Amino acid sequence: MSRRIIVTAGTTEPEIRQRGYVYQKGRKKSDAWVPTQRAYGFFRMDVPGQTKQAEVRIPLGLCRDRVSAMFKLREAMHKAGVLDVEKVRERITASTTFETQAAWWLAEVKAGQIVNSKTRKPMRANTVGFYSTAIAYLTGVVGNKRLASLDNPEARQLVAKMKAERIGDERRFSDKTILEFFRVFRRIIASARDERLREVHPREWDLAYIGLPKVNKREQHRPTFTAKEVSFIVANARRPIYRTMFALLAGTGLRIGELLALEIGKHISADCSVLYICQQRDRWGRLQQPKTEAGNRDIDLHPALAEVLRSYIGEWNSGFLFQSKTGTMLSPIAVYRDGLRPILRKMGRDRVCFHAFRRFREATLQRSEVRQILIDFWMGHENSDMSSRYGKQLTEDAEFRQQWAEKIGLGFDLPEPSETGSSINCATCATNSVEHECSTAA
Repeated sequence: MSRRIIVTAGTTEPEIRQRGYVYQKGRKKSDAWVPTQRAYGFFRMDVPGQTKQAEVRIPLGLCRDRVSAMFKLREAMHKAGVLDVEKVRERITASTTFETQAAWWLAEVKAGQIVNSKTRKPMRANTVGFYSTAIAYLTGVVGNKRLASLDNPEARQLVAKMKAERIGDERRFSDKTILEFFRVFRRIIASARDERLREVHPREWDLAYIGLPKVNKREQHRPTFTAKEVSFIVANARRPIYRTMFALLAGTGLRIGELLALEIGKHISADCSVLYICQQRDRWGRLQQPKTEAGNRDIDLHPALAEVLRSYIGEWNSGFLFQSKTGTMLSPIAVYRDGLRPILRKMGRDRVCFHAFRRFREATLQRSEVRQILIDFWMGHENSDMSSRYGKQLTEDAEFRQQWAEKIGLGFDLPEPSETGSSINCATCATNSVEHECSTAA
């Protein structure tokens, strides 16, 4: 009955020497088997962090004979991992806790020892910040459980807890956040390796059993602005600095971190017709490289927007384009709080931030006849799929669709052309926010 890993003669494959035991209550092994009496199984299983095995007894139900009962028991032992050599080795090997492994993994990420799997470069500061947030939550839930004890059932409990948490009437975690937190959970368990760099705790995750949500891109919250809304925002900005900011965001598609990192004399041409993007501000106010290699780019400005920028710069010849009184970069939080949020409240918009300007610019470019290669260059997209994601609002623009349907034509002649013209009423406006637009126009 004792657990041992052995290698039998004639083979080099290790085996588990444990058969288990089946019985019927009140009867000896030598007694005849009674098919109408319930059977039970007994086996031992290693417990991570303990030298003594735990005894496991399970009901097997009614079995025709002892052999049938043994087959049921062996199936249960397989599911429990008792007959899996790797599982047994994992349990009897000294195992660290999730909290300890997570702390080690995060330290290695910060030190640059664990790098991005695609670029082979150290993780970006924003990525490290996200990992820190995820690990802080995961260690609070998983705590000091040993890595060997973390498998599909524990992952299922983790996902269920994240789905159930609420802040007021809304979910605390979106499906995307749950997915990303679970990826961090998996990476930490997989980061435990032996001297040959093989995973100590290999797992086969059953995502359907775990209940991991599948992110539907169509259902993701990706707000944007209409042309009327952008005009309203720029016109109602209380200060010239905010007016210029919002105009540049909508007219260039810059990320807010890229906009705030622009320096006069370094990243703006002499006639203000071109912006040179080669750095951005991270969430802690530090300068870093753009998000991707494609983020290093030049953005050509419309003459009217270049004139606005020249007027704003005036006689300045150095410093950040948008800076505080002390000459430091502005904070996106402060700009949103003091500049954008008051206008959004007037418009009746909520859950909208600076990235809506970027989606608006993408849609504007997609609405034009400019070549896709130039759109991707100006927007700094790493791949062309991003253009379709950001320009998704065009499929919801009924007026734009009807214009192109008329422009393309039918491709054939109708025997009796219809003389009935179609008119566009307010029910087919771009963002289905007619009442809001009417109220702002009034």
